[in-house]
Amino acid sequence: MPEVSRELADKIMAVKLVVFDVDGVLTDGRIIFSNSGEETKLFDVKDGHGIKILMRMGIDVAIITARESEVVRRRARDLGLTHVFQGIKDKKRALEELVKASGVTPGEMAYMGDDIIDLPVLKSVAFSAAVADAVDEVRERVDFVAQRPGGRGAARELAELILKVQGKWDDVMKLYLA
Repeated sequence: MPEVSRELADKIMAVKLVVFDVDGVLTDGRIIFSNSGEETKLFDVKDGHGIKILMRMGIDVAIITARESEVVRRRARDLGLTHVFQGIKDKKRALEELVKASGVTPGEMAYMGDDIIDLPVLKSVAFSAAVADAVDEVRERVDFVAQRPGGRGAARELAELILKVQGKWDDVMKLYLA
């Protein structure tokens, strides 16, 4: 686990809900279209497991993404996510809807993004994070930059950091070592 300052640890301790962008965060940002027009995205199984572990430890998870995709709908359903916002051009407005739907305030949320469309939300939450390959303007303005790129373990890295700082990682390990 990377060293975290007391200030950063306080932000992480407040987190009750983690919000992820999809393209460039839960995927590597590439979108593949077949000849028939079917869209394909690649998701990392470790990121998915990190999301499941967060939820198992009592931390809710949501998605806010600018694109609309059946693939994302299916991935969210497979992970058991109930807060899924797709086709969102104004992500800050979606965050306000998420506050109403979840009862969790922005001061109790983390958000992981990768591009400038994410900046309004990143500035609004308690703990902001970016993937390693996020654009410079995002990496310069967040609390935490993952060592891993989008779609290749960055979400899992964030999940583990939150759970370790909150003192829940030992409980996670007990589930698998029992």
